[in-house]
Amino acid sequence: MPRGRPTPDSHRLRPDSHQRLSRDSPLRRTRGGAELATLVGGLFSICLVLVLVLVGARPAAALSMKGPTETWGQYLVVIDDSGSMDANDPRRLVVMAAMAMAAALEDADQIAVVGLNELAEGATPRLVSPRELIEAQAGPTGPRVLAGERVDRLAQHRGGTPCRAALTRAQELLEGAASAGAPQTLLMLTDGACNGGKVEGAERWLGGLRAHREGRFRFVLLTRAGRDRVEPELLRYATATGWSGESRVSFDARALLRAFAEVLSFSRGLRYDDGGRVGLDRTFAGARNVRALAIAEDGAETIDLSTSTGAVEARIDGGPTFSHPTHRWSLRCPSLGPGAEPYAVKSKTDGVDVLVIPSYGGLRVEAVIAPCEPRPALPWTRESPVRAGQPHCAWARLVGDTGETIVPGSSFAFELELCDEGDGGEEGACERASAMQPDADGTFNAQLGAAPEGGRHERTFRAHGGALARPVTTKRAFQAMSFGISELRRAGDPEPVHSLELGELPMATIETLTLEGRGAFPASASADVSCSIDGDAAIRECLVCRPSSPTVALQDPLSLQVEVGATPFCPAISDNSAQPLPVRMRLEITPKGEAAASLGPTVLPISATLKYAPNRERTIALMGGGEGTQKIAVPAPLSAAVKVRVIGEAFPDELIIEPESENVRLEADVPGDVAYVTLRVASEDCCSPTTYRADLRVQAEAGGPELSVPLVITVQDPGFWVCPGKKILRWTLIGLGLLTLLWILRGFVSPAKFPPGVVLAYAESHTALSKLGEGDEGWLRLERFDETGRGFYRPGTLYLGGSKAPLPSLKRMAPSARIEASDGGGATLIVDGEGTETFSESNGWTPLEPGSHPIHSRILLRREGELYLLFRR
Repeated sequence: MPRGRPTPDSHRLRPDSHQRLSRDSPLRRTRGGAELATLVGGLFSICLVLVLVLVGARPAAALSMKGPTETWGQYLVVIDDSGSMDANDPRRLVVMAAMAMAAALEDADQIAVVGLNELAEGATPRLVSPRELIEAQAGPTGPRVLAGERVDRLAQHRGGTPCRAALTRAQELLEGAASAGAPQTLLMLTDGACNGGKVEGAERWLGGLRAHREGRFRFVLLTRAGRDRVEPELLRYATATGWSGESRVSFDARALLRAFAEVLSFSRGLRYDDGGRVGLDRTFAGARNVRALAIAEDGAETIDLSTSTGAVEARIDGGPTFSHPTHRWSLRCPSLGPGAEPYAVKSKTDGVDVLVIPSYGGLRVEAVIAPCEPRPALPWTRESPVRAGQPHCAWARLVGDTGETIVPGSSFAFELELCDEGDGGEEGACERASAMQPDADGTFNAQLGAAPEGGRHERTFRAHGGALARPVTTKRAFQAMSFGISELRRAGDPEPVHSLELGELPMATIETLTLEGRGAFPASASADVSCSIDGDAAIRECLVCRPSSPTVALQDPLSLQVEVGATPFCPAISDNSAQPLPVRMRLEITPKGEAAASLGPTVLPISATLKYAPNRERTIALMGGGEGTQKIAVPAPLSAAVKVRVIGEAFPDELIIEPESENVRLEADVPGDVAYVTLRVASEDCCSPTTYRADLRVQAEAGGPELSVPLVITVQDPGFWVCPGKKILRWTLIGLGLLTLLWILRGFVSPAKFPPGVVLAYAESHTALSKLGEGDEGWLRLERFDETGRGFYRPGTLYLGGSKAPLPSLKRMAPSARIEASDGGGATLIVDGEGTETFSESNGWTPLEPGSHPIHSRILLRREGELYLLFRR
């Protein structure tokens, strides 16, 4: 939402108003010819048109605002669209001027462009952002057609010149938008005398406009130069709003746009000065925005633009080139900004004219009168007292909406002077004035000599000349007084204070007092700031009175901060009677250095009442073998994070007394109340029944004295079945556990296992088996098979069948035989069924009966008549 509401008579340059300024910028001709001259004039005028975003004067109170208020204006442009315009404006240069004007205005401005006949016929155009008419700085670089309903409608010519009906509708539109508080401009352009009824009288018509009654309305009439009669009542409209320029112009681009520029510039603070073209480079310091407006009358699909800083050129990206599809003229207006180095804008596209358009917003003079040393810091918006009879100096600068210093020459030319008499008056005249000296940073200064006698005095500052159309003035007052602090007061309280009463302490937080003082002091004077506390050391330990800074600069106004309050705990009061105790403190401001010779100390007494809860001995009782939590009452602050710990002497190891949390927040409803700390207590079963003493220590995390709360801990005898009974049961369970562990260990280590080197050989025949030797495919060592390892209470076993057998051929056979390891490295063949045979030289292959068969060193076996095995250990 645009801001910056104007005040009545804003067209006058009053001391308490922000002045308007135009966005003028350099024009560069790139080719000759009559049409080019027309284009140049158009560019020039467009630049000024954009520059002239009307800005209302702001109240003097706005000067104290932290940030600048952006200026803005509302424009209603009424263009004659009668049939005669076909001959008077065949190339629709009026449309080009309107589009260029919209392209260069600020986003916060509002504009409506409407035909005279369509307005008279009841059209209700909206005041919209210029970006809704043409996206001047938005979008990528490249060609774009300037077409659409708005452009086509403005180019249509028909009907007569019904001024009365159109002005009635214009009045309704402007009155409906007047509540926004923006300056309003109605620009009416016609090529002949009005028809359609007598125009309403100027006094009556203007009296229906709120903006005119508040001094923020301008009416401008432009008519085609020739034999046609100018409507005299419309001229009175313009004169009544302050317009005194030429109303009859030629209908060509150059004349039209120059007339637009002249019309709008009379209400602004700047004149066009060509800054920004090649040879007149500028930084545009203090500008809110800078735009480059380029127009090609014969048309260009894209307009190339670049900035030039010395020998360095940089292409300007962004901002499309808009071209009219029928009349072929084109324009481009990208957004730039102030630069650190002076720069110009130029184009390499043939037939292009370039305008650089800076926007400064509402101009105002910011000034201060103060002692000459040191130079006051920016911004210069607050008064500074001076010593009567001592030299004092004035500083001033010109600023716009950004609040940055406008540097003469880097932005535009002007001078600043100090008026001894007069208030600026009409046109900012000064009866007597003295020039101020410029500095390189754009500021001005002047030495005023000895300050007058005590009291308030005013001076008027005036910026004028150069590119300023009219002077910009402001008044600044200063206080001349004798050295010393004349008063102290709390921030936000207009009444001076001679002492401070803080009431009951402690409070929930330490209070920070901001004190402001008035007075007069020598240049660069400073003082030590200290706070002393009455009472003994134990009481002083409980109070807080410390300045935020140990020194303060003595200046008017004087500002300092001091933290005052009491610590959350105070043993000196809680451990004794705990009665409310009045205390006193003294804030002292003592000048130091050379200032001490002419200034005495300033003392501000501070009083308060300390109130804390009494600190009493607390008892804790627990049964031997028990555990739990207990709440202990302690003197409490209103609100504080505290650290808690328990300190005890000669505690047995089996007794535990500790805080549930070492960091807690204690809160009380009123000073002198108590809060509770939770302790975790526990004792072993056979803790000796006795009484112990300890201290519960509490201290605020923010610091201050530590409070010690005495504790008496009584441990009671739990009885036989709690203490000896549990011990007997505990040792019994321990013994059973050891036995169980031994049984488990024996189960893993006692079973026999096959010794290393045991061989298992297999073949499909007895003959093949007898020929096997170490290294052959069927010759295997038993340790390679995980299946033969021993288990829990299970000896190492070689299964000769079933899923646990180590060989695939054995897995298919019945689990009717196995070889188990035995103590001493031996082995036993166990047969559970049929299918197992053994070989001897005397008997050959003989079936084995179920049962156990010891193996001495080796044995030959045949399983189910298919597989021949050799087991050798």
